[in-house]
Amino acid sequence: MAESQAGWFARFPKFNHNPDAKVSDEFKRLGEQRGWKPSSRTWKKNWRECWNYEYDRLIGHRATSLAAWQQMCAKLGLDNTLPSIRKCKKALSRVFVNIIDLLECWDTEEQPRLFSSQKELSKYAKKGNTFDREIAKQDKVLRVLLKKLY
Repeated sequence: MAESQAGWFARFPKFNHNPDAKVSDEFKRLGEQRGWKPSSRTWKKNWRECWNYEYDRLIGHRATSLAAWQQMCAKLGLDNTLPSIRKCKKALSRVFVNIIDLLECWDTEEQPRLFSSQKELSKYAKKGNTFDREIAKQDKVLRVLLKKLY
């Protein structure tokens, strides 16, 4: 399978990646196949690498483009005609969304679940679907969406 077709999963040639499945489901299936125990160092390291790859593929490479910021606003049900990146950032800073959920539905018609508060988002995120905070803090797009988890 070509890297562009299988993405991060191409690193595992014996894994039969289904590009129509959610990345998190494919990751869990790969983890089971490889014997990675959830919450182990290996699981966490690969989870972090997988989602970092997905973010770069979907959004990160276009982070300086107003169109990318407007697309993110649209994906989150916000005004997608904001005239500047600064205004997009301001609008996005008020949204409570799980970054993994946003990435999962980026190329689909689905809209990620929005939470009414930071506490509600925190409660949901503690169930395991979290994007690496250190990576998110270093990225100008993700930093806007990053919220402190209780």
